[in-house]
Amino acid sequence: MCGIYGGFPEVLAANPGQLLAHRGPDQQGQVDVGLPDGRPFVLGQTRLAVVYRGPVPSPLSRGDSVIAFNGEIYNWLELRAELEARGHRFQTPTDTEVVLCAYTEWGPSCLHRFNGMFALAIWHDGKLFLARDRMGKKPLFYASSPSRFSFASELKAFQNLEFEDVPICQELEFYFDEYTPFRNIKSMRPGEYLIFEPVSGELIRKTWWTFPEHESQIGNEDDALRTFLHLFEDSCRMRRAADVPVTLFLSGGIDSSLIQAVLKLPVTYTVQFREFEATINEQQYVLEFAERHGFDARFVVPTRADFLETFSDLARFIEFPVGSFSVFPLYCLARQARREGFVVALSGEGADELFNGYYRNELLLREDARLEREFSGPYGTLCRRYFGSELERFCRMATRHGFGGVHELFQFFEPRWQAQRSFAQNISVLEATVFLQPLLVMADRLSMGNSLEVRNPFLDHRLVEYSAKLDDRLKYRNGQGKWLLRRALVELVGSDLGITQRRVKHGLPSPVNQWLFKSSTFDRKDWNHVLLGECLKQLALTHEPKSIRRP
Repeated sequence: MCGIYGGFPEVLAANPGQLLAHRGPDQQGQVDVGLPDGRPFVLGQTRLAVVYRGPVPSPLSRGDSVIAFNGEIYNWLELRAELEARGHRFQTPTDTEVVLCAYTEWGPSCLHRFNGMFALAIWHDGKLFLARDRMGKKPLFYASSPSRFSFASELKAFQNLEFEDVPICQELEFYFDEYTPFRNIKSMRPGEYLIFEPVSGELIRKTWWTFPEHESQIGNEDDALRTFLHLFEDSCRMRRAADVPVTLFLSGGIDSSLIQAVLKLPVTYTVQFREFEATINEQQYVLEFAERHGFDARFVVPTRADFLETFSDLARFIEFPVGSFSVFPLYCLARQARREGFVVALSGEGADELFNGYYRNELLLREDARLEREFSGPYGTLCRRYFGSELERFCRMATRHGFGGVHELFQFFEPRWQAQRSFAQNISVLEATVFLQPLLVMADRLSMGNSLEVRNPFLDHRLVEYSAKLDDRLKYRNGQGKWLLRRALVELVGSDLGITQRRVKHGLPSPVNQWLFKSSTFDRKDWNHVLLGECLKQLALTHEPKSIRRP
């Protein structure tokens, strides 16, 4: 895992490598590829050594081609063998060199061969190629004008940031797709690549992967379970491979418990707030699981004093609000794991999105089942007018601003909502392509702020594409989502553990509202405002007091 940056140096901060050192504390380097007109054009990288602990040129060059790479390609050994059969010879035992050779061999189509998470920059044949992984696990931002192009893993590597409100992001309370809080900086979308020709200033953007359309081809429960377990176990094993210690962020829920049931890691980490012991108690479920299966379950117990002490660090690493109270607990998990010698942690992001697992999904689908009879009855027209369409009901659930926010969300989501999909399928598409993105921002920034790499087995593209082929009843049944995952967990650990019987699973909240506003609600508006203010402050302090300008 690494931090990358590059482009015309005048657009970047004076010291981008130092500003991204937390993403890669083991090595740091920069290469000027040299444009024909004499202008400098750089690629830079900071490196966290995970797969190979020895020194590697960072960025890495082969002939006139250069790569700055952030992420992991889990099938790199298979790709290396295929490239060797085509005549390539390798100088390093790394996935980075494999990615560079794959690009020189196959061009942008090489991206489809990668199983992994990545944001990469390649200089080849006088052009810059940038690409981001399918689901957007690794970040990549850019500033673009014909003569002033640059890119970086984090916003702090740019100078002269210009703050601007984004209405749809204010409505959702997080940023996603190309949106950032700054008018002069864009994020690359998940599954997108970009080619920039610095002499002419030509910029080409293309989508190389999109979320698969649902086909509902698979309905047999036993066949679905066998195939899921085969794919999931392989995904977990691939993501355990590392030359450094590996751990797991374990809650008392289905997703992370499935990972532990497969990998049986010796040490796991769980957050438990004392303020939530009576209402959101993960410890009891994790302890029972650990005692039965013989692993060391370690608990992190954050406090208000710790939050106040680390608040500026949270803002400096996260850089913009993500609409979640999980920022602080995730930071604490990563910090503790890193302090105790771990460099990689696995985590369960993606399962809820792919398998209708959120309570908000279950709520909508339970309501839809009740309304079906009303809609087909003699007063069906009245009922449809009163209750609204599936998309209208989804938007009422998603908005944080009451009925006043429904119209804007409806207009934004309508092109993404397809009539040929079922309600459950449309929900899954929006959850996975929009609402998942801020969770992946958190997983990346708060782990890399502690120089820890987080890997997500559920987001293996094979599992993502397989989930789209499943009949709805294999995801949502009897009022609950993640039906197939629940059955898989019972298959692996039995049916008598609390984790397999638990009907309601909370997220990973923190009592920030209690600490700051004396409120026991989970309304995020005030927290978002406070965090945004501190993020802007920390970005300004990174450079000079006037480096962030409001319009």
